Amino acid sequence: MDTTEIQQALRDIGFPIEVNGHEDRRTIEAVEDFQRGWARGDDLAVDGGAGPLTQAALTTCLAEGGRCGEFFLFKEFKNRCNDNSWPKVNRTLVRGLDAYRRQAGPVNIVSAFRDDFCNAQAGGAPQSQHRHGNAADIPEALSQAEVVALGVFSGIGVVFDTDMVVHVDCRHEGPNTTGGTPGSPTIWFYGGPSETVFDEEPGEHARYTQGAGPAPDDEGATAS
Repeated sequence: MDTTEIQQALRDIGFPIEVNGHEDRRTIEAVEDFQRGWARGDDLAVDGGAGPLTQAALTTCLAEGGRCGEFFLFKEFKNRCNDNSWPKVNRTLVRGLDAYRRQAGPVNIVSAFRDDFCNAQAGGAPQSQHRHGNAADIPEALSQAEVVALGVFSGIGVVFDTDMVVHVDCRHEGPNTTGGTPGSPTIWFYGGPSETVFDEEPGEHARYTQGAGPAPDDEGATAS
């Protein structure tokens, strides 16, 4: 693939870059984010260079309609409030969501990557995992115990009244402000009695309840 073909492939799977035949900064950044999010087969080096392995992955991705994982498309992880943004997701999150999908059935991503502007619009905390492509908000489908048992997420947000999970992240990929790991995830509740503070989403509250490290300040929660 030449540079024009690489740029067109990236556009087709959800990266709105200019197809100009030049290996410019935007093209290199798009290649890096493709490499970071590609969750099929072996991990790609995140170096911005479209070598043979990256080109092979791009070809496969195009043939499969833009999939970055077993079930999810790159486009599902783009910044929802900016039409000119592109997908930013960590391959570890994609693989975790694939595991979640195998158990829960079809899953719609409610919110994934947010740039600084969109994170502020959503009322997100400055250290939100969404800003790093490490987090996804999802509809209620599996319980806290079911998601913990998957052993793939290091941050889990749970609705207090239902014990159902609505946020998952891979904060162990960094930055990790709470020390959560897939084996001992940071877990907090939205809603519930006492000592609640505003969380990332307007109108929601979170209360830290268990997990490794201190309260998940990056999710706007305080210890209870």
